[in-house]
Amino acid sequence: MARTIELAVSLKVPDNEARSALEALTVKMDLGAAVKDLARETLWAFDFGDGSGDPRAAVERLVRESNVFANPNKHTYGIVEGGSERGHPLDSDEVAILVRDRDSNWHASILPLLRRLGISGVENVQRWTRWRVRIDPPPSEGDAELVPLLRKIGVTTGRHDGLLANPHSQTARAVLPWGDEKPLEP
Repeated sequence: MARTIELAVSLKVPDNEARSALEALTVKMDLGAAVKDLARETLWAFDFGDGSGDPRAAVERLVRESNVFANPNKHTYGIVEGGSERGHPLDSDEVAILVRDRDSNWHASILPLLRRLGISGVENVQRWTRWRVRIDPPPSEGDAELVPLLRKIGVTTGRHDGLLANPHSQTARAVLPWGDEKPLEP
C-alpha cells in the first residue's frame, strides 16, 4: 500500500515574512478583527510506493543526515504520516492555507537527489507554503462567511484584496480544522 509522509519545516527564529504578512492583513487590509496570528511553514509530501520499507524512517534519516529540507541550525520540523496535507493537526482556531506554484519543475531535480542520498521508493514529492491563520471567532462548520474570508486573505484579486497567493501563477486551498479542504479560486 502506498504511503505519504509529510514534513513540515518552520523557522526557529521569528519569521519576518510572516510578521510582515500579518501586518498587511491586520492593518493595511483591515482584517485585524478576524485574523489574530499568522505563521508560515514549508510542507513537503513524499509519496512512497508499495514495498519501500519504512517511509517515515527514510524521511527522518533524510532530514537528519542532510540539510536539503531542514537546516537544524535554523529550522524545526515535524514528520507525520499524511495523505492530503492535513496530517499536521491544526488548533481549533486555525485554518491552513496551502499555496503552490502552478508551473514549477523543481520536483524533477528532487527525485534524483533523493536517490543519490540513498532514499528509494519515493514516487512523487510535492511542496507547499503552508500558512497557519488564527481566526477569531474560531472557524465552525457551516459558517457561510468562512470561505469568503479565507479567499480574501489567501488569493490576490486586487490591490487591497488577498495576499498569500497570486492566482496567475499559484494555486491555493484551505484546510479546515475538521479536515475539509476548499479550493480558494478568485
